[in-house]
Amino acid sequence: MKKIIALVAVSGLALLLSGCSLIYPNWGTDQNPSTSQSATPSESASATPSQSPSSSAKGEATVVIDQANVDATAGFVSVVAQVTNFNEDGGTCTLTIQAGSQSKTMSVKAESNVTTTQCFPMEISLSGLPKGTALLTVTYESAEHFGVSAGRSVLIP
Repeated sequence: MKKIIALVAVSGLALLLSGCSLIYPNWGTDQNPSTSQSATPSESASATPSQSPSSSAKGEATVVIDQANVDATAGFVSVVAQVTNFNEDGGTCTLTIQAGSQSKTMSVKAESNVTTTQCFPMEISLSGLPKGTALLTVTYESAEHFGVSAGRSVLIP
């Protein structure tokens, strides 16, 4: 009986760990997303991200915000986004949060994932942002592509 329980436990653990590779596409590589992120908060009054001058010659990137959560206890907004119309490495995703007259931005790397390009998870601090509705946008830019997501509203408590 103990052997059966041990076999079921080991099988369950193996199944659980193999599922992680579906959630995180770089399972087993030497890339460490926590060291490749660079947060660059800045303040401006602009509600929409500005296009770079060279972006008009680039292919269009369809950027989608998959998930946006506000964690008031920890004091940050977390965002998961992806580019759905191609896959490539080497691009940058920039999160912009606009709340009242304040805005903050941060940039992270993006990487190829089978048929899409995924942005590394983004977290930006709520400090300095007023309470109320805030608008999130994600901009993707690489040597070949440029695009801005539709805005997503979140409530800052």
